[in-house]
Amino acid sequence: MLSRKVITRRGRRFRGKFPSAKMGRMVAWESLLERDAILLLELSHGVVNYQEQPTVIQFSDGTQVREYYPDFELTLLDGSLVHLEVKPSTELAKPEIRSKYERIAEHYHTKQFDFRIVTELEIRREPLFSNLEELAYVHSHPWHLLPTDSALVEFFRGEAQTLQDCDRMLGPASTRRLIATGKLICNLEQPLTADTSVQLCAGEQNATILL
Repeated sequence: MLSRKVITRRGRRFRGKFPSAKMGRMVAWESLLERDAILLLELSHGVVNYQEQPTVIQFSDGTQVREYYPDFELTLLDGSLVHLEVKPSTELAKPEIRSKYERIAEHYHTKQFDFRIVTELEIRREPLFSNLEELAYVHSHPWHLLPTDSALVEFFRGEAQTLQDCDRMLGPASTRRLIATGKLICNLEQPLTADTSVQLCAGEQNATILL
């Protein structure tokens, strides 16, 4: 349940909802940058689940107690929690904004709670972001029949295959859905090409956090 109402008719910022396959519901966002951050949370296999506007934090600005609502709370694969703030780098460059978040970060540090701030520099870095958009589009249309685990083991036989070979044997849509769900892994920080190396996931290889 949200700590405060996210979607309103007031204000000039873009607002909307993201159809989350991971959460099985619509996730509210308050800016286009938040929407893009959700894409990374959705496809970070080290993020088990996430919640927008999870709680209210009270912190001191040096003269009075103020309230802060983190944009997201993440639950990681190891069970740890992270509060995440999504902010444009131009905003963080303003002295008063930077000072505010320094105070907030100090509060989290005293509570020994993980707090992170991410900007468009991390969220929209290429080619990762374009790769995730491609995966998310296919992932949101789950009508493609996926191969069984035994069929994947038989196909890979413990070795990496090229993306071209995966597309030929499994189908492009199935290959990308398998990458989106973490059953197959490849380096999403590099352009996806016919020669991209793809592996069958094993163990902790799927614990990636893309932020």
